[in-house]
Amino acid sequence: MIQIDVIKKMPDNIVECNLYTGERCVKIFMSEKDYENLIRDKFFIRDGETIDSANVLNTTNTYEMK
Repeated sequence: MIQIDVIKKMPDNIVECNLYTGERCVKIFMSEKDYENLIRDKFFIRDGETIDSANVLNTTNTYEMK
């Protein structure tokens, strides 16, 4: 299973994310421009404007690894 949760936008146009791979969670960072493009491409499933009850700004669907 792979899923990405966006945690917060940081200074210098960087977005902090958690990448989940099965039972492991790894911090990753991407440019805000890449993040905005992925929202436009519908890779992330929310609008990215509201933090949910788990303090997640945005998320992807869950993808199964084969």
